[in-house]
Amino acid sequence: MTSELKRYTESNRAAWNEAMPKHQRAAKAKWDRAFERVGYVCMGEEEVTALRRMGIRGKSVAHLCCNNGVELLSLKNLGAGECVGLDISDLAIEEAQERAARSHIDCRYVRTDIYDIGAEYHGHFDVVYVSAGALGWLPDLPRFFAQAGAMLRDDGRIFIHEIHPISEMLPFDDPKTSEDDLLRIIEPYFQTEPYEEHDSLDYVGGTEYTSTAAQYWFVHTIADIIMGMVNNGFAIEHFAEYPTDISAGHRRIEAAEAGIPLSFILVGRKTM
Repeated sequence: MTSELKRYTESNRAAWNEAMPKHQRAAKAKWDRAFERVGYVCMGEEEVTALRRMGIRGKSVAHLCCNNGVELLSLKNLGAGECVGLDISDLAIEEAQERAARSHIDCRYVRTDIYDIGAEYHGHFDVVYVSAGALGWLPDLPRFFAQAGAMLRDDGRIFIHEIHPISEMLPFDDPKTSEDDLLRIIEPYFQTEPYEEHDSLDYVGGTEYTSTAAQYWFVHTIADIIMGMVNNGFAIEHFAEYPTDISAGHRRIEAAEAGIPLSFILVGRKTM
């Protein structure tokens, strides 16, 4: 990995380790209680339907950028086979490991930079799963898809449920934003340089603080994502866009029924 790539990912790691205790104060107990219920699944109907259509039962799954692990626990409850979650945040992985043990759900979690995942996982999985808010933290998208492809068995699938890039052009939820400004474009779609910020990452509990570590957020277009997959040996099998907010930042736009794509599901099959 290049030193520049490592600079971005390690700074994001520090920022997430700073944010996680705040997330945990707001939501850890809620998630612990939820997974005390046998078979609990945190995903919405659109995603569950797409996962079942693709085929998840009995499949070995790697969740890349798994955060606190709740989606992987849900995939296991949907019938997945071996489940491994990987994330750069030390505290996110600790929380995920603790919850898996507490709920007696057989998922394994590994602390790693996604770009550092080793050959021991190559050709190991049937499905690579990517959930909301993962791709924006990744400075090198083609390299990420190359890594995903290496981890998959022949004919394996990558399943992505992500925030739609178009939504990032619009204001995030803020009481100060008027209804007239809700759909005002404030950011470019084609953003070549990362956003560097020190703002609060506590979108869960809403704690306001200044991060001591810089956060680097990379805007990837739909074309970047699709061609990143195609150029790394994936054939697109399914693509759907939804007016459903999965970012926790555009709920007002969703409620306004503005006809804006806020999320998407993309499935690709490994062909080489």
